[in-house]
Amino acid sequence: SPAAVGIFDASRFGRLHDAQYDTFGRRLATASSDGVVRIWNAASHELMAELRLHQTAALVVAWAAGRTSPVQLVSGAADGSIAIWREDKQGQWKAVHQLRVKGPASTVSFCPPEYGLLVAVAGGEGGEVCMLTRKEVTASPVLPAGEQWIARPVQVHEEGIVALSWAPASSPATLAAGPAAARAAMRGPRRLVTAALGGSVKIWRCDDKTDVWTMQQELMQRGTGPAVCDVAWRPNIGIPSSSVAICLEDGSVQIWTQDMEGQPWNCQATWTLDDEARRLAWSKTGSMLAVSVGEMGSVLFKEGPVGSWSKISDLEARSEE
Repeated sequence: SPAAVGIFDASRFGRLHDAQYDTFGRRLATASSDGVVRIWNAASHELMAELRLHQTAALVVAWAAGRTSPVQLVSGAADGSIAIWREDKQGQWKAVHQLRVKGPASTVSFCPPEYGLLVAVAGGEGGEVCMLTRKEVTASPVLPAGEQWIARPVQVHEEGIVALSWAPASSPATLAAGPAAARAAMRGPRRLVTAALGGSVKIWRCDDKTDVWTMQQELMQRGTGPAVCDVAWRPNIGIPSSSVAICLEDGSVQIWTQDMEGQPWNCQATWTLDDEARRLAWSKTGSMLAVSVGEMGSVLFKEGPVGSWSKISDLEARSEE
């Protein structure tokens, strides 16, 4: 029925570059070519707020997870400007921190809330991911109480960043058995998958003691195949393995799997669609994978036995006449 299809009248504001639901599916944030980030009511599809700051096209947007985060949203634009937003009151938003990345903003993402407030942002030039953390500032005789944002660049590629995705916080050993599993941490180490313009895809791990990021494995090397469009780390439901989805310009989709922490990653499955595979999104349980195809299409896949994947839905968005 029409009520079951989420149609938001965002086309009147120019080209839509990104759209993301919040953790609870109650609000949708959109990034449009007029530079405005808009917040929509997911149930009524009504426009709730307009966040005006960017001077060029807004390209990417992401929500913070959970109810207790001191900020709710991050956005990035074509001129490399990044804004972190807070909703002080319902419908009243303000930018609490701004910075600029090299090249157009290509990806912005809050890490899982179990690790605290950490935002990764990157641009289409330079190969750096900027890690943003927030620190409370107590009042002093010369300064009022407030907050301080600390930016730490991490060099991850030789070329600009296309996409990144955080690993889930739950440890892959959560449902494993035996003495080793009993000693395993419930929260896994911070890990990232990153993709660059040249086609390189890398897995990164952060040492909790030194806060140093180290590359664990390069899944795809630069210049060896079609351009990478997106990467997405699969949500972990307690199984010992980790999985990452990669989609490519030629329509290929790949699933890479690591059986256990410390073991090598291997390509478990691959298939090819009829058009460019542009964006990826996992269901919350990780049992289904949505792939954005071409300008308007979307295909939904479900995992079957022995790592096989089958198409269960093929949707093509249609604008109302």
